[in-house]
Amino acid sequence: MNLRNFAIPSTLALAGAALWSYGAKELAGGGDFNYFPNPLGLKMSPYGQVIAIAAQGGVSSDWHAVEVSGETGKKGRKCDCGHDHSDGSHDECEDSTPSLIVRLEEAVTERTNARPATEAHKKYLRRQIEDRLRTAYELDPSNYANYNSYHLFLSEPQVGTRPILSDKVLALAKNTILYCLREEHDPRPALTAASASATVLELMFLHKQDYSLDQMRDELKRLDFSLARHHELTDRWIESGEYGRLSPARQYEMQERLEFITKIRSASAATIERLSKESPEISSTF
Repeated sequence: MNLRNFAIPSTLALAGAALWSYGAKELAGGGDFNYFPNPLGLKMSPYGQVIAIAAQGGVSSDWHAVEVSGETGKKGRKCDCGHDHSDGSHDECEDSTPSLIVRLEEAVTERTNARPATEAHKKYLRRQIEDRLRTAYELDPSNYANYNSYHLFLSEPQVGTRPILSDKVLALAKNTILYCLREEHDPRPALTAASASATVLELMFLHKQDYSLDQMRDELKRLDFSLARHHELTDRWIESGEYGRLSPARQYEMQERLEFITKIRSASAATIERLSKESPEISSTF
């Protein structure tokens, strides 16, 4: 056996394996091996926005299942008037006959098991909701309701099913801000961006030992920029008549969210001012 003929190929093979391992580690660290399927290009498309809104109905049904899963199989019903008739009384309604949509919803979601759900089953239901919200968010990261609901599941252990991952919550907020501020026509994504900045500020306040006052002020400026962008695009919509095409419910929803975020902004500014007086030398490792 020729030792040289054996040593050279072996050395080259080992060197190749070492280079492959090093390259794979670098690629994996940068996320290059991550695969995010986007069937039919629906995610972040106009069609995805419609589906993301529709997904909220399924999430609401699943969440209702979590709320009533500790009860018996008997289930209260809401008729078209909006009243809860779980006590069997229908006297206050002129017409207590549920619509076809309501009856179909009841048939699909009715709980028939008389035994209370176990904690494991409740966790399973919450996980289903969390996965639905993640999918809805991926379809349209600018959707205000889906972003905030998904954020809630990631940041509240009483609601979510996974450990709190501050880095993931922060990355989600930053991704949302970048995506929403690319919108140049619709003013509503700017409100989602402002809400995401508010969640970043909340995270900074909870872990203030890791962030400087300058970082907090910078994030507050980003929130202000998002609100200013919302006002700018809203003015354009009003001038073009696009705003008038929104339903009164959507107009009220947008105004209500604006008022809420504005209050959060004022509270955040007050918190930064208080922290600057209490500890002007807050250090940062971020």
